[in-house]
Amino acid sequence: MVVDAIKRKENLLPVIVGLVFSLIYLVLPIQYLALASVGIIGLVSFLYNINIGIMVGLFIYPFIPDTGIIYYFILLVMIFIFHHFFKSRDNLEGNKVEIPMVIYGILIIIGTFTSINPSGSFRDFTIHMVSLSLVVVMVNSVKTMKELNRLITVLVFSATIVALIGLYQYVVGVEIDAAWIDVANNPDIKARVFSVFGNPNVLAEYLIMMIPLSISLMWYSKKLYKKVLFLGTSLVLILAIVLTMSRGGWLGFAFSALVFILLVDKRFLLSIIPITLAGVYLLPQTYLNRILSIGNFNDSSNAYRLKMWEITMEIIGDYPLAGVGFGHLPFKQTFETYIRTMPTYHAHNTFLEIAAELGIPGLIAFVILIFVVFKYSIKELIKKEHTYISIISAGVLSGLAGVLAHGAVENVLYLTRIIFSFWMLIGLLLVLLRLNKQVKEPS
Repeated sequence: MVVDAIKRKENLLPVIVGLVFSLIYLVLPIQYLALASVGIIGLVSFLYNINIGIMVGLFIYPFIPDTGIIYYFILLVMIFIFHHFFKSRDNLEGNKVEIPMVIYGILIIIGTFTSINPSGSFRDFTIHMVSLSLVVVMVNSVKTMKELNRLITVLVFSATIVALIGLYQYVVGVEIDAAWIDVANNPDIKARVFSVFGNPNVLAEYLIMMIPLSISLMWYSKKLYKKVLFLGTSLVLILAIVLTMSRGGWLGFAFSALVFILLVDKRFLLSIIPITLAGVYLLPQTYLNRILSIGNFNDSSNAYRLKMWEITMEIIGDYPLAGVGFGHLPFKQTFETYIRTMPTYHAHNTFLEIAAELGIPGLIAFVILIFVVFKYSIKELIKKEHTYISIISAGVLSGLAGVLAHGAVENVLYLTRIIFSFWMLIGLLLVLLRLNKQVKEPS
């Protein structure tokens, strides 16, 4: 009798599923039926294994609208909460690195409520809170080296597609926004690729964080076909960042390469001189002129930034303790009261922007967060007997170092996808800190 009851339930389940999808089909057009089907299958898969959801999210987030990214990661956080409180009931993992992250998050909350425009702060507040929540999800969901390796591989493959779109733009030609180039000083530049990001400098910020991950996978891989595969992804990503013509991006990438060499094998420092000389010899004159324009204060972009930094320093001086409020809109609103001929959304400098938004205490908290992340990551993860953790950690730290170096000339914590990328790297480091005692390395 029990067996018959079980069989009846098994036979009834397909009927129920069929009825549900039939009702959806009657109510919604076929395209929405397909979308609903994918959504239901995805939701069931994520409930079964949240790492599937994390992998999907890391792959698709460069390609979907900002609102979609936020909703998707909020869904993941809700699924994680469901798993944690109603299924696994595991204790949440934590370490010393998370303390300054929590303090910075508290300052973001305070900066939102004390903002000169609280509703204007809400957009940036939401993005950062969802990002920080995603870090918690990653740290408590990724429990093995193999799972971590899959996430990083997915990130690299997704970034490679982004880069290939940029290369396609270069081949077919794309229109250059007048604000992207000083034609008088760079008359030969005909294209700056931006892929799915809409701006070449933003694409460069993203690539700076992804290139070291690809190089790390190539460096660690023991099988020839994997080395060749990740060498190919690395070359595609590097070519794409070259074609962004982003001077800040080039400097950030160069700095990330230097940090990677210092962390992995200092002997490679000797190779920098011949590589630099070869680059100077082989690079087309257009690219050399672009590099030389970095120190040219007559360049309109450089002059614009200098003036913007001067005004931002005035804002910091007038709002030293609490800042004007978290987010780019309170900053924009305040900035335009100082000068009306320079409408802007951010200060083109990450550190000045944080100080203007959250005051000097906010900047100090952010610097301490970065210092602690690097200190503990280098101390615990680099030059350990575990080769995989050491090399991958070097890649993540290099990506962070590079994007922060780019942050000297851009506000890298401004757009949704870059903010998510930044905090994802922090999340990867926290996962690595959790897993660093595991012996078995991924194949």
